[in-house]
Amino acid sequence: MTRQIYRDPGAGAIEFGKQYVIGHKEFDLLSMSRLLDGDLHDPTDKRVKRCDYCGYFWRDDSLRNTRKTCSEECKRGIRTLQRRQQRADQELLNPNPKPKKRTLMDDYVYWLEYPYWGDEYSMLKVGWKYEVPHKASTIDYIEAKNELYGEGNRVKPKRVIDYHGDNRDDF
Repeated sequence: MTRQIYRDPGAGAIEFGKQYVIGHKEFDLLSMSRLLDGDLHDPTDKRVKRCDYCGYFWRDDSLRNTRKTCSEECKRGIRTLQRRQQRADQELLNPNPKPKKRTLMDDYVYWLEYPYWGDEYSMLKVGWKYEVPHKASTIDYIEAKNELYGEGNRVKPKRVIDYHGDNRDDF
């Protein structure tokens, strides 16, 4: 007989176990082992089965009685184990994957105190996206629009400032 591996019980297993625990004054370790062995429930009930992930008994309430896990957490755990197994199998079948394709950002050394580009071509190809070169007239145009619209892209209200040419208004 194979030994059953138990993980944290899912919601379905907890609900199933509650019906045997709640209301009984003496539920000791012997009763717990009988519950885990499947001696407390009706063995002819086809809807009571073991969860494929956590290993506890639970009652399948699905229409066709085809679920394999007692809860969504256990279903997620099964899929995680399957993905882990698939990755391990893939690593065994293909131990040396293709080398990573070199990108232009690989020439940028950012982790030092003074970051630098290792290749001028990469610097020009990548850097233009962040530091766009403009002519002086274009920069003046952008500044004028920023003054007119401000940060929120709305025209600032025009304010009339009374000024008579002398310091009459200063008090």
